[in-house]
Amino acid sequence: SSPPPPPPPPATATSTTTAATTAPINTNTKTILRTSLNGKWILNRDRGQPSIRGFLETMGVSDLAIEANEKGEKEHDTIHEITLTDTEYKIKKLSRVNDMTLEVRLGEEHVKALLPGERVKRTLATSDHLGHVKVESSLPTINGVAKVTDVKTLIQEMTTITNSNNEGEGEGGGEGGGQQQQQQIPQQQSIYVQQLTIMNESTRKDHLTTRYFIPFEGEANVTSKIAGGNNKKNY
Repeated sequence: SSPPPPPPPPATATSTTTAATTAPINTNTKTILRTSLNGKWILNRDRGQPSIRGFLETMGVSDLAIEANEKGEKEHDTIHEITLTDTEYKIKKLSRVNDMTLEVRLGEEHVKALLPGERVKRTLATSDHLGHVKVESSLPTINGVAKVTDVKTLIQEMTTITNSNNEGEGEGGGEGGGQQQQQQIPQQQSIYVQQLTIMNESTRKDHLTTRYFIPFEGEANVTSKIAGGNNKKNY
């Protein structure tokens, strides 16, 4: 009897960074180069920690509210619209569970009274350049005060997109038995990285969330379900 056939060779793993065009639900994403944080950005849910569960848990938010937030984030996109100059910073945050605008002057602490009681929220925004902004806040929680640092940084990274084309088509562009070939094309992609750090001063717990956003163009058709839109404005 003949010897058994040799086993097949082990599969080799390949790692390729691909453009994150399938992560968001909205399709108005493009490979866009930007020189500043200005413009609309959409959360890439395939990188980093897109959920802010750890942030909310550290703040002391109830499990029910956290689950509602996660459900909304999974079903709908999160979009940030940023305006950054040498003197001012404005961000409009749009998602299914949040619709909020923050508008401040750089280098000036802003104090906002919160009801009920005598609670206050303090916010200080600084920027090293138009591709960077740092917002430091102190805000009341259920059981004390939380310190929050939100750093947004523009970076340029190389990515690879897959381009498919047919070769060997028949005359007139018909299907002449051609084969589809895929070509890997390197491209530079602008993204912004958000590093969101929270420290609960009462429990001494802290948490870091890192999220990635990619350029977005078009109308941001996201309306919050909470409180008829939950349209808040902070100065």
